[in-house]
Amino acid sequence: MYNRKHDQRSNRTIAQSLVEFTLMLPILLVLVVSAIEFGRVFYTQIVITNAAREGAYYLSTHASDGSAAANTQLAAENEANNSGISSITVEIAPPSGWAPGDNIKITVETTVNDLLILGFLGNVFSITSTNYDQFPLNSSVEMMVQP
Repeated sequence: MYNRKHDQRSNRTIAQSLVEFTLMLPILLVLVVSAIEFGRVFYTQIVITNAAREGAYYLSTHASDGSAAANTQLAAENEANNSGISSITVEIAPPSGWAPGDNIKITVETTVNDLLILGFLGNVFSITSTNYDQFPLNSSVEMMVQP
């Protein structure tokens, strides 16, 4: 037996579901893209922290070497490159004259490029055009020079 009222209700329910899905889709996409972008930022922060730690460890154990500063930078760059971050800047403080018991500080800086969510949110909440191509990150590690 054919029930016409049942078919009309089903069509309305399907149409209503389709409209609700259409209204929620942009919000869901923004949430997914945000999660991916913030994941990229946190991953990069962890990588540069590890690179700074590796550089500080090398310098704290090899401070008396003649090429300790260059090798410290190389150790930090290798750590970052092994994790997929190719462009970092390494700063050593103090830049030279390390003696056992001195504290050294290694700072690693990089930028995360092309963050979609910052560009999207920036354009939604402001009328002026801004540039969100790069998001700077840095991490510092301090260690004592070993005898």
